Amino acid sequence: MANKKDITIFKCFYIFIIFVRDAIRGSKSTNLDTRTDKPLSLPSSMVTLKRDLGKLSGYATIIGLLVGAGIFRVTGEAGAVAGSAVPWAYLLFAPIVLSTALAYSIFISTPLGMRPGGAYIHISRTFGNYYVGFIAMWMKLLAFIGAIAFMATSLGEYMNFFLPGTDPRLWASITMIFFYGVNLFGVRHYGHIQIAMLVILMISILVLVIPGLFAVDLKYYNPPLPKGFSGMLSAMPMLFFSYAGFETLAQVAGETKDPTRTLPMIFVKGVLASVLIFFLMSFVAFGVLPAETLAQSQSAMADVAGEYLPPWGSKIVAIGAMSAFLTSINGSILVPSRMLFVFSEDRLLPNFLAKVHPKWRTPHVSLIISGVICTGLVWSKSAYFLMSTGLIGIFIIYIMQGFALICLPTLNKPLYDSAGFKPPVWVLYILGSISVISMGFFMTQIIADVFLWTLGGLVIGTLIYLLGRSAGKKEGFDYEARMEQDYHLLDQ
Repeated sequence: MANKKDITIFKCFYIFIIFVRDAIRGSKSTNLDTRTDKPLSLPSSMVTLKRDLGKLSGYATIIGLLVGAGIFRVTGEAGAVAGSAVPWAYLLFAPIVLSTALAYSIFISTPLGMRPGGAYIHISRTFGNYYVGFIAMWMKLLAFIGAIAFMATSLGEYMNFFLPGTDPRLWASITMIFFYGVNLFGVRHYGHIQIAMLVILMISILVLVIPGLFAVDLKYYNPPLPKGFSGMLSAMPMLFFSYAGFETLAQVAGETKDPTRTLPMIFVKGVLASVLIFFLMSFVAFGVLPAETLAQSQSAMADVAGEYLPPWGSKIVAIGAMSAFLTSINGSILVPSRMLFVFSEDRLLPNFLAKVHPKWRTPHVSLIISGVICTGLVWSKSAYFLMSTGLIGIFIIYIMQGFALICLPTLNKPLYDSAGFKPPVWVLYILGSISVISMGFFMTQIIADVFLWTLGGLVIGTLIYLLGRSAGKKEGFDYEARMEQDYHLLDQ
């Protein structure tokens, strides 16, 4: 049962949505298609998103998200738990993350890959149940709101390298307002900026890694597991923040050119490239400075570069770190707005959230709402709490995606047969099991810290789902027809 606090938060959330709707539209929402003045049965807004993202933007999105806040912020902190075993922990993640990426690749290669929504669409259509997909994605929505605030706050802390004594929350707010504005004015602008920032990031990584390999002192890796295997395992949930978020690429499937053909391989190649970068960067870092020193630093990679590069070198690395935060923030901003958008398309949230700007062709209402929430959260929560809450939601969505992959050939064989990338059934069982077991283990390591938040999120999400579904039924929305339509998107 929900307590009074949960109910109050739930009511405030819904009142806030209605308030923004009235402020933007200036009138009550309508259940009419603005082109035909007929009652909506299936959403017409889906086709109005513009497909402006190509392969290069796809790679910039996934690599920019992965090689971002995690490797620059969390790597040093993990040294306090695992010591110099952090590079081996990153390698140990490779088969786990690759299994999860392959699960997304399989679903993206089906007709479902034509829609935004990512795991929500994959899970709900596999099980034929809106609630299962909604509640998993709702927790991810909360996760990304927390993750965006965490990354923006981390960027603000890195700004102290250039401007000591400034308030990190101020820089975090300025950064989010800027990037929400960029996303508001068109996904093409997002793609161009993401590519440019990724180029800067890659240059800084080369400056850090190439000379850094010659500066590594192997004594820091003797023994290879200074705090034991258990210490390395304890650090892995924290390090997973570096890998979390690659599935964001699935959220922009509705704005990507030929997504069912291009995105599956971008998922796999992008993850493999990121694994190599993570290992090389962490190997240099823990081979140049002691783990205890890195754990205390707020600009770990810049400090590492300062050990073997002239002053201009460490500044380049610091700029690269800022670019890493910026690419992660820019890419992550896509997620909450597209989630609200696709929930609205399926009439699980008020339909005004699926409104697309007639000129910019972006879900501007959803972007504004998620921007206000993320910016406000920066000023109210600690960075560690934001990271922990973010990870819980991401673990939940990966676990559910793994279950969906395992059940796909049995529960929805026509959808499995429609996949362009279709491994044998036994491979699906292995990939799904790796995701479910590993993510379940990581979640148990941190759930105690945020258990009440997680429980509250589930309760609030369930109440919002029930209210949205009830409103959709009153509108006459055909939920069965909506789900059936998604199986035939490639035929349209």
